[in-house]
Amino acid sequence: MDRRQLLIGASALAAGASAPMMPASAQTKPSQMVLMTWGGLWGDSMKEGCDSAFEQLTGVKIIQDRGSSPGERITKIKVAAADQKFDIVQLHDGIVPLAVIQGALEPMNRASPRLTNLKNVPDRFIQSHWIAMIYSPLGIIYNTKLVKTPPKSFADLWRPEFKGQIVLPEITHSIGPYIVPIGSIAAGNGPNDAEAGFEMLKKMTAQQPTWAKDTDTIMNALRNEEAVIGLLYKSQSYTVKGWNAPVEWVYPSEGAILYSSGTGIAKGCKNVELAEEFLNLTLDPKVQAVVAQKFNYPGTNTMTEATLPADLQARVKATPEEMSKLIDLDHATMAAKRAEWTDRWNRIVSAG
Repeated sequence: MDRRQLLIGASALAAGASAPMMPASAQTKPSQMVLMTWGGLWGDSMKEGCDSAFEQLTGVKIIQDRGSSPGERITKIKVAAADQKFDIVQLHDGIVPLAVIQGALEPMNRASPRLTNLKNVPDRFIQSHWIAMIYSPLGIIYNTKLVKTPPKSFADLWRPEFKGQIVLPEITHSIGPYIVPIGSIAAGNGPNDAEAGFEMLKKMTAQQPTWAKDTDTIMNALRNEEAVIGLLYKSQSYTVKGWNAPVEWVYPSEGAILYSSGTGIAKGCKNVELAEEFLNLTLDPKVQAVVAQKFNYPGTNTMTEATLPADLQARVKATPEEMSKLIDLDHATMAAKRAEWTDRWNRIVSAG
């Protein structure tokens, strides 16, 4: 899908969306609103899909703030609380509880007449202050040429033959803390035994993994054969395959970890009704299809998959069994312990 197609799709979406939408007439319409989001291809796809559609629908221009990490977005919202300059913020599921605890998000009004797409989003993707736009299972990716016995479970990451050939996200990565519940799962204790998880982390340091600061580093390590196995979202495994790397993605036997990313409204937002209209567009199948085309992410709207071409449906589709085995982590506890876990992770890894 090229830029022209995306813009045409956005125009069609704006035209089609205007009928069911209720205008935010109770507020004085601003000339622009600020969306805090990721940069790169993600920010570009938001601009070409959701932002353009919103501008055509409402006449309000979306300005993207791309310069902050999710944690920094929370801080910037808090600093601006007395005279809020931000309107909409995109965060991954793991940091949402922290944003709520720190008072960075407005509560979600699930009864809002502007959230017309919400009825087609499963409850597991809806939180009190945030709604997921996309998701992906987190599992194992491995090199089919260099790995003789394919992995089947998270526990296989600890197999001795992978020593020095594993790539994992470091603690500052969005999913960096996930190595603790994954370690607990690999030990046979389920995801909530942090002590078991940290014991497995100690054993993992003996495996001498590469700790990657971002997802691109994980993917490139696999492409360049600097690693033969690692953790990766299913969606990004197609990117690595697209580089002609001999890799396959595995849904772990214990269950894959659910990763999702979505949108909330900044605390103190002066344009809440318009922000709800924007959030509703992030849940529109046409907008979610744009992101699916770019990243192979399934959309959280159950109607999105049917709008995709057959080959893309095959990439994003999950069986009912796979959906039932997706593991929802205890993000509230993990967020509350993030500083403690980070300190403990650093001490274990530096000692290893």
